[in-house]
Amino acid sequence: MSAVTLFAWSVPAYFQDSVVDHTWVTTYDSRVKIYPALADVLIAGEHYWYSWGSFHARGGTPVSADGFLASGAANLLYASCLCKPDVDSNIDPAARGTIFSYGRDGVCHQLSNQILWATGSGGAAPATVRKSRGYWLSIAIFGPYGKQHAAWASKKIQCSTPSGSDAMKPGHQESDVDDFQEHLQATLKGPDADAKIKSLMNHRRAFMVRVERLQPAPQGGDVPSASELNQAYSSFLHDAADILGPEDFERVFGERPKDQMNVVDPSIYEQSVRRPMQK
Repeated sequence: MSAVTLFAWSVPAYFQDSVVDHTWVTTYDSRVKIYPALADVLIAGEHYWYSWGSFHARGGTPVSADGFLASGAANLLYASCLCKPDVDSNIDPAARGTIFSYGRDGVCHQLSNQILWATGSGGAAPATVRKSRGYWLSIAIFGPYGKQHAAWASKKIQCSTPSGSDAMKPGHQESDVDDFQEHLQATLKGPDADAKIKSLMNHRRAFMVRVERLQPAPQGGDVPSASELNQAYSSFLHDAADILGPEDFERVFGERPKDQMNVVDPSIYEQSVRRPMQK
């Protein structure tokens, strides 16, 4: 049966100076039933999306004991076409959605959002992992669905069939917008809010142009290190803190500005760049 409920989860991302949670998606509620390993998930007829991470039997963060983020009804065939479940993103390119290059196209938040896109049907907005720590930090850098905008648009069309999901019906597609500015407008108040928003959005656009240059190199060519990426992203976030001020920065991003604000997990990134980035 193709009708399922998708559940999104989080755990802290334990790497140096991390400001994010790791997120993933399942077809089961780990608050009710815990599967110790992927084999147990498969035996039960359930599914697990790695989202550029490893297997976690359950979620849990300092602010959420179970790590639950969101859930929604979905078409399993559609979700599985958007991103292949039950296999490590490092092993199978189909398990990357259109986050082909971890740390450059996006991170786990963007890939989890791509999977959860399948929960938006009949004009309803899809679920996201917006409750995870560091979500708005990664959205500011990569957007909600990653940097590969054309590939993502194509993937959604490719995975939608006349007899399948209604996720592409008018109304739902409008949800596929970069909602960072909307978040700023809802969060920032006061006489200088509009000026701060305009300044930050302009700075973000200029930053994204620079980030576009961090494209996957030809096979065997040089790629930026995780440290270089994190330094570039931290630099942008420091600029955002200068524009917003520490209090408004915390309101927007849920974190106080820090010397280093890393969103790319070095171990995941280093694994990913050792493999061909097939599209």
